[in-house]
Amino acid sequence: MKLAGGLRAGVLFLVCLLVAVRPVASSFGEFTIRDELELARKFDLIIETRFPVIHDNQIKGYLQTLVDRLVAAMPPQPFPIKVTVVKNGAMNAFASAAGHITIFTGLIGNLATEDELASVIAHELAHVSERHIAKSIEQSQLVGVGSLLGILAGVLVGSQSGSDGGSAMILGSVAGARSMQLKYTRENEKDADQYGVGYLVEAGFSPSGMTNAFDTIRKMQWVGGGGDVPSYLSTHPGMDDRLAYMQERIARLPQNVRDRKSDNTSFLRAKLLVQAWFTDPNTAKAIFESSKGQKCPAVLGEAIALSRLHQIEPAKARFEAALACNPSDPLWKREYGRFAFEYGNLDVAVKNLQEAVLRDPEDLFALFFYARAVAEQGNYPASVKAMERVVKDVPRDSEVLENLARYQAAMGRNFEAHLNYAKAFAYKRQFSKYTFHMEKSEALATNAQERDRVLQVRAEISEFREILGI
Repeated sequence: MKLAGGLRAGVLFLVCLLVAVRPVASSFGEFTIRDELELARKFDLIIETRFPVIHDNQIKGYLQTLVDRLVAAMPPQPFPIKVTVVKNGAMNAFASAAGHITIFTGLIGNLATEDELASVIAHELAHVSERHIAKSIEQSQLVGVGSLLGILAGVLVGSQSGSDGGSAMILGSVAGARSMQLKYTRENEKDADQYGVGYLVEAGFSPSGMTNAFDTIRKMQWVGGGGDVPSYLSTHPGMDDRLAYMQERIARLPQNVRDRKSDNTSFLRAKLLVQAWFTDPNTAKAIFESSKGQKCPAVLGEAIALSRLHQIEPAKARFEAALACNPSDPLWKREYGRFAFEYGNLDVAVKNLQEAVLRDPEDLFALFFYARAVAEQGNYPASVKAMERVVKDVPRDSEVLENLARYQAAMGRNFEAHLNYAKAFAYKRQFSKYTFHMEKSEALATNAQERDRVLQVRAEISEFREILGI
């Protein structure tokens, strides 16, 4: 499964794509709920095959629970709210069409509490509930997939103004597409702040999370000297002004509401994984070495960082120490099992990964490495069964598809193997290999059901290529 990757090439790709995609709406300037849903579906197709999306349920699942809690405090929405997590060091989250929220790992890694993270998400959800994205597209008279991709491109270009751990920070980042004339007004941002704090309070979070998050963003701007802050931040009200009026509003709330404190256990668990896996490994090592007062979590974080630095014996010692102080947590077992697999101890890997999967069947990361470990032992039926469960949730992940195809081929399931190889190579944009495997699967199809599957894959990849302009 994809855990990392570069964004810059993908951003340039999307910028070039803007002129190549046909509009969805038939009426110039009209942008309906149906149009919005269609654009969101195509947005998913692009982002899941072009950017380093994080599929770890320990992170994504936690964020979805935060979103669901906030959504319950909102007016009814015409579409479900979906979360995508992208590996990028920028302190960033943004709303796109049809209630899709994209969150960068840098936001999780740089905030201190669950209330702060929830406040940023609440702000983005307010943009969704007020349909600011759709209204901006309507007013710009740029209706179509290209408009949505322009939003994404603008956001990601801004976030790449620094290094991979860049300090670009935004709240309400659709303004990034200035060249497309797609931006939030100052009134939109003020509304999102005000509605956002209302959702935050109604969902049971502390309203101070909003002002604390603003203050963190402001301070990090000062540390960065302002040079890495995208120019489109100037379209928002100044952070000082926004912080001041939010403080005034919160001061009028009852004392018991202002004094709320969230349980940060789940937030800190997700933050641990973000810092351990998605920051520079030397930085991660330093973070956890200086945090040993947290005991088990810090030891696990240090073990992961050491494994990324290929310091095998120190990593093994820290993993064993982490397990000794928290032997029953499936996350600890998953990480030790992943480490054991990567360094060749298959028996230890299978034992720990199997226990992790049994205790948390929704953990795709554990399932993925369990499938690989039992395949190395020659147990292809178990491997295929586990990898099929993974691909059901991440159907466009080329690494998952390619591994599944390999194990199906080892079992003699050649039709399915070629079909999955075809999809894997298509989503890696290796279309000559895609064509080869599609022709093989078509030749091997022996019944109407298999022929229908071939046609379905051809249609799926045809749409993908149309969106790519290939």
